[in-house]
Order: sequence, then structure tokens, then C-alpha cells
Amino acid sequence: MKGKLYTSHFLTCWTDRVYEFSCFLLIAEVFKTSLLLASIYGFSTTIAAILFSNFVGRMADVTPRLAFVRMTMFVQKGSIVLSCIFFYVIFEFNRHVIFLYSGIVVCGCFLKLAFIANNIAIEKDWVMVITEGDTEDMLTVMKRIDLFCKTMAPIMMGTLMTFGSSVGVIIIGTWNTLSLIVEYQLVHQTYKAHPKLASKDTETGEGTPLMPIEERRVLFLEYVNHQIFPASLAIALLYLTVLSFGGIMISYLKIIGYKDWSLGVLRAVAGTAGLASTWILPFLSSKIGIIRSGLWAVWFETGSLTPVVISLTNAYRGSVLGSIMLFAGMCVSRVGLWVFDIAETILLQQLVDPAQLGSISGWQHSMCNVFDLSQYILTAVVSDPNDFIIPATVSLGAVLCSSMSYTYFVRKERGHLLHWKKRS
Repeated sequence: MKGKLYTSHFLTCWTDRVYEFSCFLLIAEVFKTSLLLASIYGFSTTIAAILFSNFVGRMADVTPRLAFVRMTMFVQKGSIVLSCIFFYVIFEFNRHVIFLYSGIVVCGCFLKLAFIANNIAIEKDWVMVITEGDTEDMLTVMKRIDLFCKTMAPIMMGTLMTFGSSVGVIIIGTWNTLSLIVEYQLVHQTYKAHPKLASKDTETGEGTPLMPIEERRVLFLEYVNHQIFPASLAIALLYLTVLSFGGIMISYLKIIGYKDWSLGVLRAVAGTAGLASTWILPFLSSKIGIIRSGLWAVWFETGSLTPVVISLTNAYRGSVLGSIMLFAGMCVSRVGLWVFDIAETILLQQLVDPAQLGSISGWQHSMCNVFDLSQYILTAVVSDPNDFIIPATVSLGAVLCSSMSYTYFVRKERGHLLHWKKRS
């Protein structure tokens, strides 16, 4: 029955990756001269995640499992379908653009929260119950599914967008409607096949999601003082970046002249590199362990992104060598990023008590979104594409800080960084 959960996870990830890639392309199609509107969209959705991620995490702790996952599915699909309607009206009638754009932003906020909620519920709770705590293999497969979607979805949407933006939004909306029907059945069948999913203690009173400020403060201090915090901070710092094929970089590349299909191919290449990490991590883990695998990965990412920033300087920008450094560096860095991401997820589940997992996962999502928000503030202030080197340099600094934070975690957990073996 794991196959049905994998299929449901594929549909959820495909939905998210298709819209994640397409949304910024569509916004750049409407507002063609600045990164400001793309930054506002990212800023708004990230603010929503910062404010409500812990609320979502607590809801995951206190709500019956099946009801909670169904709710996330309806909110996710409904938000995307409504956004597609708004985009269609903009492209076909070119009226009330700012009003409809505002509606797209609101839908994006609900979509962001729904995806966070689904991630907490499935990857950090259902998987734990189904595997009885031995999560590494199943999490690796699920991350592989996510990266496959991250690889293939941009190619498909980049190609479809060549037929027109209106065609693209119709296809996205239709897919989400059909996907909801299938996912609903798959999740229900998985739930029925694993009776342990039905036995969940749901707290009331002080454990309700609507927590007073004092309880939030106590839970936050528990998170900060937990042994996982330096590793959690490290993963969060990686969200302060424009050095990936995320929304801001896609918007930047589209503004400077790259076509939708070429952006789809480039992102797919990066996704393929990231997909390799799902085979690399098990191999590394078997040789040096999860903790050291994460250390190698995060420093590998730091090294890979250094030539990316160099490529954006005046000496290399626009040259063939600069383009090679830019795209090769970003693609290769995905290996380090995703090995580190999977390693940190496994460590989170190994080191955090199950009763705290939802809350601490929620705080981690909030931290990730604080740094994600920072990139949108940065690119809203520095919205001229000619000054893109500034947010790129700040991003590299954040990756370096991430590496240092995780290095501190490793030193604290292991008592040393380098594992010297005496020669006989």
C-alpha cells in the first residue's frame, strides 16, 4: 500500500511544481520590466507562511489524520484553480489587472500553507507511523518523487506556454480538478490499509492550535534550545537565496531574454542533478553516516555556488563563459542542497520526540520562510535586473552561514569534525 501513498505524493508534488514554475512565468508575462511584482507575490506568500506555519503544525498535531490531509488537498487544489481563472481573465480581457493580481496573491498564500500542512502531515507523520520509525528509505523515495516532478514539470509547462499563456492556465486548472479526485481516493485507501493511522491522540484545551502568546513563547524556546536547532537553522538559511531556479531567478532570466521553453529545460537539468542526490545520500550514509553526509553536502553547495556569483560580475556577465559558470554552478549545487535537505529531515525525525515533531516542524517551516521572505524583500528593494549581483552576493553569504551553522551542529553532536584514523 506504500505505492498508493507514493502516487498521491506524486500528484501533490506535480501540482505544486507545475504551479510554482508557471506562476512566476505568468507574472513576468504580465509585468515585463521589473522584479517588483514577482517579489511582492513571493513576499506575501512567505509572510503568510511565517505567521501561520506553527499554527498549521499544531493543527497537524491535534486534528485527526485523514481529515487534516483531506483539508490540505481541497485548499491546495482550490487555490490553484481559482488563480488560473484570474490569470485567464487577465490574459483574455486585460482588465482589472491589479485587482486580479491581488486575488492571485491571496490564493498563493492559501496554497503555500496547504502545501506546508500536507508536507508536515505526510512526510513527518504518516511516514513515521507507516514505517514504524524506520523512515530513511521511504523518505528517500518520496524526495526522489519530488525531484522528478521538479525536473519534468518545468519542461512540460515551458513547452505548453509556447502555445500561449491562456492555454497553459486552462491545462493547469483542469489537471488540478482531476488530480483532486484521484488523490482523495488514494489517501483514503492508504489510511484504511494502515489502522495505526487512525489511533492518534488529539489534544484539547491548551493544546489547541489557537495558542496564547505565552505558550507560543514556551514552544519557541523549546525549539531554539533543542539539539536539532543548529541543523534546522542551517536548512532555513538556505532559503535566503536567488541562486536557484526559483521564482526570482526565473523572472530575472525571462526579463533578460530567455524563452519559457529554455527556462524549462535549464530547470529540468538542475532537477536531474538534484534527483541524483536521492541515490547519493544512501551511499554516503552507509559509508560515513547521516550527520557527516550533511556536512559534506552543505559545503559542496557553498563551493558550487561561488562561480555562480562570479559569473554575474561585469567581467563575465553576458559572456559564454559566464553563462556556463552560472548554469553549471546552479545545477551542480542542487546535489549538495538535496543531499543536505534529506539528511536534515532524517535527523529531525531521529532526534525529535514524536510528541514535539509537529510543533518543531512548524517552527522550522517558519524559520525557512523568514529567510525566504528576506530574499523577496531584497529583490523588491533591488528590483533592477542590472543590479542582480547584489542579491546574488547576499545569497552566497547566507549559504556560507548555513554551512557554518551545520558545522557547529556536527561539532556539538560528534565532539569533533575530522575523523582521523591511526595508521597501523
